[in-house]
Amino acid sequence: MNAAIFGRYFLDYALLYPSGFLCLACLWEKVRSPRRTACIAAVGITAVCLVCAALCTIFELDSNFLLLPIVLCTFWLLRWRMNAEVTVSQTAFLFSISAVMMAVCSLLSSILNARAEADNPGTVCLLSTSLLRMVLAAVLCTLFWFTVVKWSRWLLREYRGEAFWQSAWPLPAIYAVYLMYCMPKDSAIVLMNRVMIIAVLAVSISLFGIFLLLYEMYRVAKEFTRSSQLDRENQLLGMEARRYTELRTYMENTRRLRHDFRQHLHVIAGLTEAGQLEELKSYLHQYESELSEQRSALCANAAVDALAGHYDNEAKQQATPIEWKLELPRQLPLPEADLCTMLGNLLENALHASQRLPPEQRQVRVMARMLSPAMLGIVVENNYDGVLKKQSGILHSTKHEGVGVGLVSIETAVHKYSGSLNIETQNHVFRVNVLLNL
Repeated sequence: MNAAIFGRYFLDYALLYPSGFLCLACLWEKVRSPRRTACIAAVGITAVCLVCAALCTIFELDSNFLLLPIVLCTFWLLRWRMNAEVTVSQTAFLFSISAVMMAVCSLLSSILNARAEADNPGTVCLLSTSLLRMVLAAVLCTLFWFTVVKWSRWLLREYRGEAFWQSAWPLPAIYAVYLMYCMPKDSAIVLMNRVMIIAVLAVSISLFGIFLLLYEMYRVAKEFTRSSQLDRENQLLGMEARRYTELRTYMENTRRLRHDFRQHLHVIAGLTEAGQLEELKSYLHQYESELSEQRSALCANAAVDALAGHYDNEAKQQATPIEWKLELPRQLPLPEADLCTMLGNLLENALHASQRLPPEQRQVRVMARMLSPAMLGIVVENNYDGVLKKQSGILHSTKHEGVGVGLVSIETAVHKYSGSLNIETQNHVFRVNVLLNL
């Protein structure tokens, strides 16, 4: 085996190192065990470069002959190290962007060093071309780090529109294939007239266009996300206004009942003093029948009790039995609005899911209690039809497209208290466990 030719082939394939860096830089927050993944990538790329360089040296192959199996193998390895929340389309998009950057480096180095390559009789490029390619790759990686990496990480973290990724990834993939197709087979052609200048300008302009396209995608997605966030906040404000109205109604009813109760006491006292026992019995019987129509208290805390009473009444209207176990103190160690927001959204989702079942299968259980002076636990479980809408491992609403507003509100409150939110589904029972650190 010719060591010099082997070394040139190895440097030709060494473009996989900056390519791997570009992929991992964008996906760093989404890979499993990032440092271990980086080590696996370094070892894997080195092995691929050595094996491919040896095969090309022995059989005198063009380095592009093994390009397709290398691309498929590296993409599979990248998917293997991704978290479940990263979709195939997202991985393919960032992988294709990396391929475009490396294709640009290969094409530019071949064009800029065409005069030396014109005298190269071998199937592998010259050492000077490989070194120029690595310099161009280093420059692009630096530019990539301060621009596209930031945009890509934001898109992966904040933007969940799968349709966007599915429509976006074919464009850079096709462009990377086109750049490889434009690689000159005969370097002498590049030296004719002004072909070199035109080719360099064309590739540079197209590279600028790729960066501009990525920036526009980032900007549009950010604006769309901001608008969606405002819509969610408006919906949350509407929900909070409804909760406030319910509490005000409860307080007004309580004040009215307290006032009426004083009048009843006056009547009872008057009948007792007059010795009219039969009239007193009749009055008490009538008053008892009126009280029996009023619901019993479900929680010591007035705000939570009002909220529970509202949903308990809704559940009765839709023939959904609710089992309440609200062991909360009169004074809560957190704002009542936060707890009512979480509990209200959980109950609303549970009752909505119950409506999809026959009346005899409906059942909701609600538990909330102080686990310690600084820890509050909430469990809401309900029977459901077994149908869940998930996308990229994220639970979506069954009422409308996208992530449920109620679920987003619950997650926001949980994060506020550095708590945890766990969702379990088993035997057609949907259970939400919330733990808050107060």
